[in-house]
Amino acid sequence: MSVVAMSFVGGMMIATSVPALAITATELEPRASVYAPIDDTISLAPQTVEVASEAETPLLAAEGYAVEAAPPPIFSEVASVGDVSIVETGAVVWPVLNPENRSSGFGPREAPCAGCSTFHDGVDFNPGNGTPVMSIADGVVVLATEDGGGLGVNVEVQHNIGGELITSSYAHMQYGSLAVTVGQQVSAGQQIGLVGTTGQSTGPHLHLEMFGVDGVRFDGFAWLDSHIG
Repeated sequence: MSVVAMSFVGGMMIATSVPALAITATELEPRASVYAPIDDTISLAPQTVEVASEAETPLLAAEGYAVEAAPPPIFSEVASVGDVSIVETGAVVWPVLNPENRSSGFGPREAPCAGCSTFHDGVDFNPGNGTPVMSIADGVVVLATEDGGGLGVNVEVQHNIGGELITSSYAHMQYGSLAVTVGQQVSAGQQIGLVGTTGQSTGPHLHLEMFGVDGVRFDGFAWLDSHIG
């Protein structure tokens, strides 16, 4: 019995003193390491759509469409440039940012200065000295001068609006503020000068005149109010 007890004690000492790896290393069949990376792959079967033989595929009807030719341009004779094509435009804007500030409208009036007319051919906007003056619509510059007589620094732009040739004239602008030249194509809202008081003027303002091919001036404010928006 003492021999058996001593053998049991010796076995327990060996089991607790020898590392587990030393024991597993004696195994004949190799085992995968717990530290080895595992290849994680996912294999998906391709998707298929099965259509019954009796199924019918409807045909979509072709939608109709119409092609409209662009309206023909208007050709205008511009001094020192020749014939210029003016494409029809639809966008119309005010010539200044604050069109509600006005001092003199179109039509009969009391002459504000010696030599001033008693019939006002345009409308006077008072947005403030140095305020940008903008083209009311796409068009071509037909006049750009700092020597416009009573109109002072003056620019004229011709527009094709609704197939009609319309000219807008911007007067009394500041010297040195001209931002366009004759023959130049301009866009609606493009700056052409700055509000000033050149020519026959009693103070800084933009004098806007508008007329058609007949040269007869009409109420530019009323025309703009009906075309904008």
